[in-house]
Amino acid sequence: MKSEKLKQVSLLGRIAYAIMCAEKVAVEKYPNKDWKIVFEAFWKACNCEALDVWSWEVMEYIPKYLFEFNDYESADFEYIDKDKYLKLVEIYKGVDDSLNQILLTIRNIEEEYAYSSIPEYGKISLEYIDEILAILEKNNIQPPDPQLIAFSKFSERDGWGEPFDGTKLSIVLKG
Repeated sequence: MKSEKLKQVSLLGRIAYAIMCAEKVAVEKYPNKDWKIVFEAFWKACNCEALDVWSWEVMEYIPKYLFEFNDYESADFEYIDKDKYLKLVEIYKGVDDSLNQILLTIRNIEEEYAYSSIPEYGKISLEYIDEILAILEKNNIQPPDPQLIAFSKFSERDGWGEPFDGTKLSIVLKG
């Protein structure tokens, strides 16, 4: 279990780590695409009031859900407008399923513990992180340094950790 290093890291810290992994896949596999629109939405998780609202919003940015319908009008999106939809369609053109799987898993980490306490150091979230790390390994992508999110402690806020500005960890939203 490679995620064992994250056992003392909060759930928000683990979500941040998973987003960092997704960014690495996006940037290393598809360096000529502008990923800002995707990761601006995902990084909101670390500093938002209502993670359930974040979860519903990012769902519309995940390819599996984005492409569930043939066009914008059929989808009845709540959080993205037609312009964002068209940008997302263009960004995901030619992107393999590895990024989709990681983005889905990030949402699953939050959903696993929504409205509940976090038992056993959030063991299931660590299993999700292991799934993400396996995708990175399969794609020969070095995972981010876990020390970057070590500041976010599982001992804070019943395992959730204190909110923080995750964009400071982003390789996509820099500058």
